[in-house]
Amino acid sequence: MEKIFELRPKKDLLDPTFEGYKLSLDALPVYKHEVPVAVEHLKPSDEQLSYSHVKTFGLHNHLIEDPWSDEIAFFISKDLQIFKINLHSLASQNPEFTSVWQIPQRSERRDGWFNASLSFASSELAVVTDGGGVLHIIDTNIRTSTHSHTWEVKLSNQIMGSGEPFKVIHSILNAEEGSQLETLSVLVLKVESIDQVESQIALSTFGCSEKETPFINCLEWIEYEHKDGNWSFKQLKRLAIPHGLDYASILSPGKSICLIAREPFGIIFDSTRNVAAPLPSPQMDEDEAENKVAYTWAETPEEVTLWVNFDKQTSKHDLVVKIESQTLKIVHKNQTYLDGELAHAISVDTSTWTLSDGKLEIILSKNNQSLNWSHLVLNDLRGRKVLDAETAAEYETVLNTTKGTQSGNGGRPPIFSSEQLEECDDDMMDETYIFRFDGETNQFTHKAILSGQLLFFTESAPGLAPAFCLRHDVDGLIWQPMGDELEQPWGCLHTAALQALGYIQASKEQRKFTVAPPDMTYAALCDAFTHVYIYRQPNCSLTGVEMVHRPTGRKVGNIARQQVLNIDSSEECLGAMATNTFLLILTSSSLFAIRVNSD
Repeated sequence: MEKIFELRPKKDLLDPTFEGYKLSLDALPVYKHEVPVAVEHLKPSDEQLSYSHVKTFGLHNHLIEDPWSDEIAFFISKDLQIFKINLHSLASQNPEFTSVWQIPQRSERRDGWFNASLSFASSELAVVTDGGGVLHIIDTNIRTSTHSHTWEVKLSNQIMGSGEPFKVIHSILNAEEGSQLETLSVLVLKVESIDQVESQIALSTFGCSEKETPFINCLEWIEYEHKDGNWSFKQLKRLAIPHGLDYASILSPGKSICLIAREPFGIIFDSTRNVAAPLPSPQMDEDEAENKVAYTWAETPEEVTLWVNFDKQTSKHDLVVKIESQTLKIVHKNQTYLDGELAHAISVDTSTWTLSDGKLEIILSKNNQSLNWSHLVLNDLRGRKVLDAETAAEYETVLNTTKGTQSGNGGRPPIFSSEQLEECDDDMMDETYIFRFDGETNQFTHKAILSGQLLFFTESAPGLAPAFCLRHDVDGLIWQPMGDELEQPWGCLHTAALQALGYIQASKEQRKFTVAPPDMTYAALCDAFTHVYIYRQPNCSLTGVEMVHRPTGRKVGNIARQQVLNIDSSEECLGAMATNTFLLILTSSSLFAIRVNSD
């Protein structure tokens, strides 16, 4: 059971006397530079029509910030070159754009791929994906505006799963003290069709169905380890999040993750262990097994057929059936129903399973047709061998009648029916929560309800998870997820406040990006086209204007200012990034550097 915690704002960071922003007509220096190669900008294919696809493509920020260096930024061009931008050069006529690495191109056609993405795990390590299902681990050396080291591939062409497109959300490198072993943790996001998700438990456990959730957000937590100079795969965990993922990050030192999402969701796959509840294994003799028959089966010289009865409402998404050459496994919801070694080897390619009216039928093709099977699954006494399908149906009828007599219900209708529910009784699906997920136990350990809307998230200090901004009344409050090294209960720390940002953002219908610099002296809202709104905070002498009350001569103090800019471009805004000095806006062919503050 998760521990419930609260997001408690610090009163000294709130300003109840804030009166609003004053419109400033002061001009800001704007430097426009053409990029060497057009920025990559892929759009959803004709099959990628879900809200999750639109969100993944539409809100992808093509400007990449480096938490380890405030002198540089990056973007990826349409020919998959990674370019480094020297921020100090943007105020000159000769900006420095340096190509640092070429992502290998596997195909000229990239229909259905995500935009390529880049994440920095440490001061000298990066994770890159081409957007088409391949991951690269790169040694970047020290990244500064003056160093121009060539990036070196450490592990390349790591195809994830069956090559489904994904984007890298976050990564972190953890080096154990007193050991040469390093662990790289990477979070990637996939949007997969419900029929293509590889899962160890039934997806219906989390309310998934073809009608309601034809596409599912899958968050994959992948770990690689560095030992004896080589990188190798360690493990993978997969979480199904059918109703939308808003935020995800790895908590230092890489033993847990933090995510913001709507319930229900949970872990569906672990490469190191099974996440389904294990099969009960009570000690039974043959007489007891006769009264606890779980399935029937029959054989012919060519094949073995297995029948299992479930509720008539059971769908294929309530089951996981895994057929291998020597083993068979059936999972109903999140409970293992059958798991074990088959009597003899089978042909997987010609074996099939079907489900009709709650009756599961599995046909296993024999490898050796001369062998008769004395049992189906080794040491499983719950199976009953019958002559054929007709005999199996008759046996199931008798068995169900016996179960109905023993149930003691007496044929009375159920006390409660779901048809009695009204709309007001429906579960709240719009509630958003923040969770901590422990990778060692595969359990959610902490949970808090978000009382306000998630406005944006921003990079934090090196080694920390990205911070996120939540609406609180009319303001925007910055919250920093804690690392696991701190010797105190886990939670999120309130670190800053952006005055009235929640109220302001709600009125910007064309907004695409919201960004803020590390010192939080301003916030910028960037429309998809043309307009940029800058809101300077009142608590900094660099951004405020000292006002005087004329009748009394009393100094009012710093007044918050609002500035509106029109960007000289008809192209869509593809990326935005805020530093303490510059606000950067990226379009397909141009980079705009707006000097907001002096150095």
